[in-house]
Amino acid sequence: MKNFYITGISGTGKTTIANILKEKGIQAYSIDEVPKLCFWVNKNDEKIVDYEAKLDQTFINSNKWICDVKMLKDILNQEGKVVMLGHTENEKDFLNLFDKIILLRSKPETFLKRILERKDNDFGKEKTVQEYLLKTYQEFESDVLDRGAVSVDADEPLNIVVNNIISEIQ
Repeated sequence: MKNFYITGISGTGKTTIANILKEKGIQAYSIDEVPKLCFWVNKNDEKIVDYEAKLDQTFINSNKWICDVKMLKDILNQEGKVVMLGHTENEKDFLNLFDKIILLRSKPETFLKRILERKDNDFGKEKTVQEYLLKTYQEFESDVLDRGAVSVDADEPLNIVVNNIISEIQ
């Protein structure tokens, strides 16, 4: 297997895990941190949002976070073994590019606590967005599992989660 996609609801540890995998010499990318790979678009006209997003329920109702599938294909074709971590609203358009999909799962109290404590990302700090995540995470997880994802318990200590992921991508 060559390409792996690790996804999960906000707060399951994707960016942290990407950084640890990189430290271990694994070609890993946080999909949100690759310049111009992901961006907000308006749900009505599909135009790129070119203003500073206020990450509240009103904004989320009107916009969606998407990945440039062509750019993603280019990254996957240029690299050897790639581990991509992230979550976008158009994942269904590119999951087939990966040999294995891994779903990070955690209890709501865990992912909400992590969202509130993180310092590098404001997504989910607004109460209405937390309510949105609580309403949607089970359907999201079911959908990804139905597409053949392997489940990894992200409530485990970080070193165990990373070891479980490494086992899945070896």
